[in-house]
Amino acid sequence: MKYMEIRDLIEAELKKYSSNQMIPSERYLALKFNCSRETVRKAYEQLRAEDKIYKRQNLGWFVSNKKIQYYPNSIENFRSYMKAQGFNARTELISTRQLERFDHSDVFSEATRRLGFIEIIRLRYADDVPVLLEYNYLPVALFPDVLNYDVITSVQDVIKNHFDYDYTSSQLKIKNTGVSHFESQYLGIPISQTATYIERISKSNDLVIEYDIEIWSQDKIEMTLDRSEE
Repeated sequence: MKYMEIRDLIEAELKKYSSNQMIPSERYLALKFNCSRETVRKAYEQLRAEDKIYKRQNLGWFVSNKKIQYYPNSIENFRSYMKAQGFNARTELISTRQLERFDHSDVFSEATRRLGFIEIIRLRYADDVPVLLEYNYLPVALFPDVLNYDVITSVQDVIKNHFDYDYTSSQLKIKNTGVSHFESQYLGIPISQTATYIERISKSNDLVIEYDIEIWSQDKIEMTLDRSEE
């Protein structure tokens, strides 16, 4: 059987499953449809390209959930905009450490980078599916005891409520990228699959106060840009 025929048969079967539910393995379907695993794999890849299913590394294939709408202009934190879209959000703290510098530390002023930086790495979930690995970098000179506060839930809320800095503007760079073994492990996506990379430089007035990198599972989000006409 040709892989598009298999694709159509699998799509019909998907109606029996709910969002984020695991579907049969390539080996099982190859036996069921009396074809090669390569044919089933091509059918699955076609369905993934159509956003009907997604793959988690070392686990298998799952039925896609609705997309997360990502608004680049928004300053809402992860928990707030996930709740507004009907997702159950949670965050896992992966690690924290102090660094003298990092690859993009020159975006900060000389005065604010003189004492080094706090790196915070968090894994974000939507409906118990890992969707985002986030790296935050904060200058120690501005936020010396930041780790004494609840940075797991929201770094932004800590900065605003405990250090009195408002997020007044941000600069974003968005592109598709490959993932490292570290990112593949936590996001559960294959090394061969691309992810959405978002680099954000946040300012309070003219002062750069935070640099962060977001690595999103590409099949979990859609970019939405609101634009008003003058």
